[in-house]
Amino acid sequence: MTKAHLLLCGLAFSLILLTSSLHHGESMRNGSSSLPAKQVMTNFDGTSRQPPCVVLRSTDNLRKQLPPCWYSRVAGWEIVTFKKHLKYGHELSLDPQMLSRQLDAIKATGIQVIEIFAPAEGHEAYDGLDTVNPFRIDPDLGNMQDFQNAIHLAHSKGLATVVFINLGYMAFDAPDWIEAQREKAAGEDGPKARWFLWSKTPDAPPPPTQEDIYLKPEDRTKDQAFWGWQFSSNANSYYWARWKATASNGAAIPLPQMNWASPEWLDQAAKIVRFWMDTGIDGMLIDAPLCYPNQTWSENRTYITDIIRSYGNVFMDPEGGRDPAWITEAGYDVLHDYGLSFAPNTTTWVRDAIQEAIVSGDPSDIELRLKSYHDPILNAGGVLYAHSMTFKDESEKRHLQQAVLVGIGDIVVYGQKEGTPDAEQAANLRLKAVHPALFPNAMRRQIHTHDDRKYYAILKSAYDHSERILAVYNFQPTPESIQLDLSVVSTLGLKDLATGEYIPRPDIFKSVSLQLPAYGYKFLQSVPRSAPAAELRRSP
Repeated sequence: MTKAHLLLCGLAFSLILLTSSLHHGESMRNGSSSLPAKQVMTNFDGTSRQPPCVVLRSTDNLRKQLPPCWYSRVAGWEIVTFKKHLKYGHELSLDPQMLSRQLDAIKATGIQVIEIFAPAEGHEAYDGLDTVNPFRIDPDLGNMQDFQNAIHLAHSKGLATVVFINLGYMAFDAPDWIEAQREKAAGEDGPKARWFLWSKTPDAPPPPTQEDIYLKPEDRTKDQAFWGWQFSSNANSYYWARWKATASNGAAIPLPQMNWASPEWLDQAAKIVRFWMDTGIDGMLIDAPLCYPNQTWSENRTYITDIIRSYGNVFMDPEGGRDPAWITEAGYDVLHDYGLSFAPNTTTWVRDAIQEAIVSGDPSDIELRLKSYHDPILNAGGVLYAHSMTFKDESEKRHLQQAVLVGIGDIVVYGQKEGTPDAEQAANLRLKAVHPALFPNAMRRQIHTHDDRKYYAILKSAYDHSERILAVYNFQPTPESIQLDLSVVSTLGLKDLATGEYIPRPDIFKSVSLQLPAYGYKFLQSVPRSAPAAELRRSP
């Protein structure tokens, strides 16, 4: 894929991505099914769910312009923040004119969604997640009307907008935590005190969490300065903490965790979810719910996902969740693609499979990890979200890494660490946005090459069977001639989506040869045998 072709994609393409001209979404709104909207489903306990792909509640009509189940076709995603001097999200302004320019620049790179990280008033722990007041943004940045205006502006530009919020712990100086300590010290069984977990001794058993199945005893021991039962002199009691802030002298400040067995906290959590959904956003990422004490699948549904789903056509991701049960039992629809960094069939962290393949030249582990984690999530009805971009100073390797994510189908995410898409990455995102075979819900089959220890090839099939795309990758630092075994594919030939070049398949019993540059790749549309001759001449 040449940079000349990439640059030609240009800003014009950005006008057709996520709004009415993301043409497969347009066909759905007009009644011709490119990607069938999910049907009204029932939970395993027999109760009904809201239809997930129809907008049911909105502060304006702009949300209705998003395609049904928009998260199942999204390509590029950018993490942003309105807070100052933090390191996770790209900083945006709440000034309407400046924000408008910033959003235009974001969209021009092929991004279709902004994720507003930690919007609630807070400090700096975990890039602003240590919440002080969950019902407003930081007062020095503006007010909630400014926030809603920003959501409306993003929607007017065709950008979906979600937030990343924390429902698991509070800042140490949060007024609610201060009041809870006062109630506890006074011996009152007050409503704020019941939001938290208390113990008379530091050696009480830890509260159960979904995280427990992944933990080793040494995990808590090494972090015992903030993880475990911590003494509060203000409450004259021990409280449970899992996360920390950092004092000016470098000391850990254990942050109090919420008690998901408390009816009072459950009511408060539901109010927080509704508050942010009422700003007009298109969904939420929930900060590490697997670490929430006493939270079951039922609490996830009743107090988080059922509420979000009631707004219709929304995105829901339990950050940290790493099992299909978060889709089938808890009701979320997206998971982070941690499997690329898990050893196959384990939850043991190792180096990202794509990064390892580029460094070693051997991509054979990629397919194993996808089968172990990615595929079960997809089969459960979810899609996957990935931010895994390295090689900042090695553009060929960086482009290959992104191209593999595009081919796999994951939502490709850019925070501060990943930077912003350059021209080649932006062109890949635009390509992904208009081809159903590259959507997050498309299916994958490995296509063998003459040496799968050097090259990787996959055939992607659109969820609606409208098209198939062959993605081929060269993990070698030299130009290579790759032989593709297409014996399992009924196709007239292949069409290069970057150049429009048609590669015929004269003999179905012989492999097809493809030339790729060092760390190169191609996306090739499989031309069905029923395709008219004009299809072979059509430009990309």
